Order: sequence, then structure tokens, then C-alpha cells
Amino acid sequence: MSKHTTIPKTAVGQDAEASPPPLEERYKTFLVGALSMALLWLAFPPVGLSWLGWFALCPMIWLIESKTLAGRRPYRQLFFAGLFFWLSVFYFIPIPHPALWLGWLTVSAYMAIYTPLSVVFARSLVHRFQIPSVIAVPVVWTGIEWFRCNFATGMAMVCLSHTQYRTPLLIQVADIFGAYTLTFVISLVSVGITATIKLCFAKKLTEPSSTSHQPDHSKGNNRLSIAIACLTFIATIVYGSAKLGEDVKLKSANDSQLVIALIQTNDDVVFRPITVEEFFDGRQRKIEITQAARKKWSDLDLIVWPESAFSSYPDLLSDVSPEITSRKAAAARTKFWKKATSLSPLNENSVPLLTGGATLDPKQNTHFASAFLINNNGLVDSRYYKNHLVMFGEYVPLSGWFPIIKKFSPIGGGINAGTEPVSIRINDVNLSPNICFESTVPHYIRKQVNQLAEQNNEPDALINMTNDGWFFGTSCLDLHLACNVFRAVEMRKPHLVCANTGLSAEIDACGRLLQTGGRRQPGMIRSLVRPTTRTSLYRTVGDVIPMIMLIIATALFALDFYQKRS
Repeated sequence: MSKHTTIPKTAVGQDAEASPPPLEERYKTFLVGALSMALLWLAFPPVGLSWLGWFALCPMIWLIESKTLAGRRPYRQLFFAGLFFWLSVFYFIPIPHPALWLGWLTVSAYMAIYTPLSVVFARSLVHRFQIPSVIAVPVVWTGIEWFRCNFATGMAMVCLSHTQYRTPLLIQVADIFGAYTLTFVISLVSVGITATIKLCFAKKLTEPSSTSHQPDHSKGNNRLSIAIACLTFIATIVYGSAKLGEDVKLKSANDSQLVIALIQTNDDVVFRPITVEEFFDGRQRKIEITQAARKKWSDLDLIVWPESAFSSYPDLLSDVSPEITSRKAAAARTKFWKKATSLSPLNENSVPLLTGGATLDPKQNTHFASAFLINNNGLVDSRYYKNHLVMFGEYVPLSGWFPIIKKFSPIGGGINAGTEPVSIRINDVNLSPNICFESTVPHYIRKQVNQLAEQNNEPDALINMTNDGWFFGTSCLDLHLACNVFRAVEMRKPHLVCANTGLSAEIDACGRLLQTGGRRQPGMIRSLVRPTTRTSLYRTVGDVIPMIMLIIATALFALDFYQKRS
């Protein structure tokens, strides 16, 4: 027998191969991030559990406060957690046409970048500069949300604040520095909720291993976060109550008002030419619906149809085609509109009609998405060219540089953008139209309202004319409606929505949904607009506060990055 005993290497430990960490440990960052994104998805339509919006960031805050992030390449894991969220939120993008699958993937991947970006910025403020989470998290989240709402023309749908759009008491703070105000409040309160969970379940959350991710916060700091969160939430409720109970003063003593009928159609967007029968049937149906509105409400001053409601009828608009003379178009238009809007066989007592459609400027050979007012003589009184176009819906990026893209796009090269807002005046009441997703971008609406005010044409109400038939009744309709609600609060003006396939709505200056049309159902809404003197701080200061938050977060992160590299 040998004098030397062989000892297994694993017993010595020096040459032993380290066993890989458990699967859940390797993907812990992804799982926690995915939990946060799942809660956020549930807070938005189609599920719409809005109260979860106050809890959705809690798992993400836990990651921010952790000393280290588990697994390899944790920020890549957070990117994929965000990617799954945005793919599920924007699932409706490729529905209209197969070519939009690329747009869906591109937009979702771009939006997913902001998930790891928010975490890395916040972690830098919390761990490097020792800024409390109750300050760092809302500053970073609000600043980065502002950036994505503005960068590259802006993507301002699905903001954290939008989870609460059906709760008027909470959304009143949006008139301070926009919907970002409520995003700041929600993210701050989420830090307080996270601190509460830590205090209540400290023993369960504590991990015995040396690689614990439990942040090293004292109970005193957690209690301070809870106190700040409670005070912020209470202040939000008090402010909301005050604004909802505020006396509304009329702008003038002559009791001017405007009675409007919003016509909601139910025509899904289908990429095929219409037949001759469909052409005449559709025209007759529009006449019958318009006349039905006149018979139902005899006091109407204006009838509104959705965007693109009359795009299929080029003979009614002289600037749709250079082959149609102005005289021919005027004659056809006068006959049609008077028949549609009057109640007598002699076509008397007709009312103006506001609608939208694609138009062509023959001199410049440029196409526009337009809103136009037809007066009671059948003539075009006002026209508004859409200023803010929808990427992949109305224009394709880089198509001007690479013409081959136009061959594969269902919209070809797209259309052109207008540059000026328009105020439509009827009965001493000014209306400012916006088209489609323009109402999703707050700084565009603010800019238009302020421009018109400088021209002494300040609008008394906003009116969004949209064709949401692209999305076949999906949750895109709800997300769009949420944006319209916040634009009303930010500007402190009523916001009317006339939508194909829904959701049409009458929204007051406090963001309350007074009336709402059905989903994929035709219908009509009667709305009364009376000019008031209400305004908002947001109209004056704009996006200055969230912009400052972004600058602070970016500067501190850049300083941290530079110091680590040097």
C-alpha cells in the first residue's frame, strides 16, 4: 500500500472548478426588471389596472438601490425586459399592413433602450453621489421620459402618468409642468412604497450570503422616504380637489357658445381600392348620418367628421387633383354639403362642416393631411395642414435618401408637414384643430396654442380629428384617448375628439371624460363649448422643469463615468 494518500482536488479547493450560479441568480436582473415591466403593462389598457401604476416601479427601484446587479451583462437583461414590454404595448402597429412589422420592431427596440438607461443613471446618483432614492429616482425617470417625448420628433405615448388618465383628482397637477408632473409624483411615491415594503418585510428580504443585493439603507432613511412620499401624495390630492372645485369665469359677457356634433364612424382601414358601388354608398351614408345629427339636435352650429372621412371623394376638393377645376369642385361641393347639412328640400339653413382629408397643392405638387372647414355656402373657409407626422404611418425615415424604400412601403414616400397652427372662428368661439397623433405630443399642442394666442386668436377649445381605423379597436384607442385627456388639463381647455372607430370624446378643461363614444361603433356626441379665462402654468414655463431634471441626471452620470475612466 502506498504511503501517500490521494486526496480529491475538490477537497483541496485550489484547483476546483467553481460551480455556475443557479439559473435564477444569473437572470435575476432580467426577472426583476420583467416583473416591473409586467406590472406596468397591467396598469395600461387593455387591462387597465391603473392602481398598479403606483407599484410598477418598485422592483426597478429595488434594482437601483441594490449594491450590485446580479448576472452577466445586467443592463442587456434590462433591455430585453423593456423590449418585451414595448412589443406587448405596441402590438397594434403591424396590424394594418405586413410592412409595418419592421416599424414595430424598430420602435420597440428604440423605446427599450430607456429601461437600462433609467436604471444606470439612477444607480449613479444613488451609489456614487449618495443622493437619496426618493430624489434620484423621480428626477431620473421624469427627465428621461421627457427626453423620449422630445427626441427625434417625440414618442409621448405610454407615459407613466397616463396610467391615471381616468382619475381626474390625480391628473390636475399636469397643468404645472405637464403630464411629467404626475410621472414625478408616481415615481416618488413608488420609492416610498418600496421603503414601506422593506420596513414591513425586512427579515424576509435580508439575504444571509455576502453577495446580498439588499441595499444598505437605515430604517431612518426608509421612514424619511415614506414621509416624503405621503406628503407628496397628499399634496397632489389637495391640489386636485382645489382645481376641480375652482370657479370657472367666462371670457366674455355676451354668452357666446358653440354647439358641436361629433360624428364617429366605424370604417376600418383596408389597403384596397373601393368599388363604384362603395363610393356612392359611402357618400349617401355620410349625407344620411349628417342629416340625422341635424334632426336630432336642431341647435347645431357645427358638424365634425373624423380625419380622412372624405379622402375618397376628390371631386369635392379642388386641391386634391390638378385635373379638377376650382369651379367644378365648388359646384359639386356646394351641392353636396348643402344637401348633407340642411333640413329643408330647398337646402336652406345649412351649417358649417369640419372634416379632414388628404389634399394636394398643385403648384408645389405636395401632399398634406388636412382639416378644412366648409361654410354653409359650400366653400372652404379655413384649412389646417397637419404639422406633426407619424413615423411609418405618414412618412418613412430615410426614404428621401433611399428611394427604394418607397417601393416596399404601403404609404410610398409619405406626405408633407404643415408649419402653422390654425384657429377656426364660429359664433365668436375659436377652435384649434389637431390631426391624429399630433395630440400625443404635448409640446406641439402647447406651441400651437401659444402661437395662436400671440396672434390674438387664442383657441377656446382643442379638437382632435383622427382616423384610428388603422388599429381595429385595439388598446391604441385608449392610449390615444389618455393623451387627449392630458392635453386638456395641460392647456386648461376643453378637448373634443372626433375619431373613426373611436374613441370619440368630450373632455372638459379638468380632463374629465364627459362623454365617450363606443369602440368600433358608429355614433354621435353633442358638445357645448363656452369660452373661459382658464390657463395653466405649463403654458408659461413649458418643459423647463423636466429638462432641468434631465440635465442634472446626465451631468452627474457623465461625471461619474469620467471619474471611473480616469
